[in-house]
Amino acid sequence: LTITERGRTVGCMSDAAVLDRTFDALANEHRRDVVRRLANGPIATPELAAHYGMSKQALSRHLRLLEEAQLIERRLDGRVHHVQLVPDSLSELVSWASTIRHAWESSLDRLDSVLGEPGVRSEAVSGDGATGDQSEGVEDD
Repeated sequence: LTITERGRTVGCMSDAAVLDRTFDALANEHRRDVVRRLANGPIATPELAAHYGMSKQALSRHLRLLEEAQLIERRLDGRVHHVQLVPDSLSELVSWASTIRHAWESSLDRLDSVLGEPGVRSEAVSGDGATGDQSEGVEDD
């Protein structure tokens, strides 16, 4: 990932560093909700502050973390800041999650094929189809 600041390139980040910054930025429920709301289009910061019932300073701290993770960008329109999602800002996260999902699905497919083989039976199921850890000869009071 190329890191830009005010339109100029200032460095590059590894995929792991991009994911770390993204997860850090999305660790807070308000910041996740800001990203969700911005998926519908740009929003003026006073509107966001009013929605969350927080001061401009508190909102600004949240937005700064999202900006540092390059998830959002601000633009100034007169005296009002508008924020919007950066196109493809979540692509690294989506790619990582897709890889994890594929690995889990493959593991589950292998488990299904093993459990579906003739002669393979769960040890938790007794001969009559009952399940559970029941001891014979023990009576309840």
